[in-house]
Amino acid sequence: MAKRMKDYQIFKCPFCRCDYYDSTARDGKKVGNPMIECPQCGKKSYRKTILEPALISEKRYFDIRYSSLYGNLRIGLILIYAVFLFFILVTMDMVLSMCFIASAILLFVMYLMIRMFHKRNVLRSKEYEKEITRSLERLSDTAYAAMVIKTQGMDADSVYFYELHQNK
Repeated sequence: MAKRMKDYQIFKCPFCRCDYYDSTARDGKKVGNPMIECPQCGKKSYRKTILEPALISEKRYFDIRYSSLYGNLRIGLILIYAVFLFFILVTMDMVLSMCFIASAILLFVMYLMIRMFHKRNVLRSKEYEKEITRSLERLSDTAYAAMVIKTQGMDADSVYFYELHQNK
């Protein structure tokens, strides 16, 4: 029988001290609604591990949301590079080493292009717009916005910062 990875985290309510499961770990989310409601007592508490999307810049949003995907791709490319480098050192073939260097440069350029196009498509997607809209709705409550900004901080090039200064 295969062993399943942990797809949740146990969250302890600060009010009633009951333990319950939070499934946002399964989604790999680090960006979203930082408020969580206890199923036992019904009170809401703040999670410091989740960032409010409208308070962070687009670049930081993309880096947080897709860091594991591109980290794994980078590690894979480095491992392929290391295996081929070992093969070239064993064979001592100059033509093969030049071909390898050219292919490594090509792979790196392809990696950068894929990341750039993916970033542009993510930031123009309907899902990103919906997430920012929901975040701005939550931040329309001034008490909530003050608490989240005090705890999380706010990037100077975030959507919420732009909204605040546009309305003045």
